[in-house]
Amino acid sequence: MIIYEKEKLIIKSDFEIRTLMEQNSDVDLFIPTNFRTLNLYLEDLPDYIDSRIQLTEVKNIVLRFSTEENNDYCTIHFLRNIDLQSSMLNFVINYKDHYIVLKDGEYNGEMHIKRK
Repeated sequence: MIIYEKEKLIIKSDFEIRTLMEQNSDVDLFIPTNFRTLNLYLEDLPDYIDSRIQLTEVKNIVLRFSTEENNDYCTIHFLRNIDLQSSMLNFVINYKDHYIVLKDGEYNGEMHIKRK
C-alpha cells in the first residue's frame, strides 16, 4: 500500500499515485485505475442511500488540491480517459478531518473517505 501525505492530505492507495502538476500552491495527483468499476463509500450517507455510489469504467482519478494555509479542500475527478473533459463525476471535499483509502479488489476498486 502506498501512503501519500502532503500538508493535511492523506491518501492510502493500492493504486499508483503520480504527481501530474505542481505549480505555485496547486498540486494535481494522477491515479490510474485501469477502467475499473469503482465503489465509492462516504461516511454519513443519508439513510435513503444504501451503502455506496458505483461508477463504471473509471480509467483515472485526478485529485487537485492546494498547499495554501487554511485551504483544506480538494476536488476529486473520476475520468473515462486522461482528459479532464471526460469526467463522469467530480466533487469537492474538505480533507482536514478526513483521509482517502483506495483499494484494488479482484473485480472492482473501492474509494473510502474516512474520518481521521
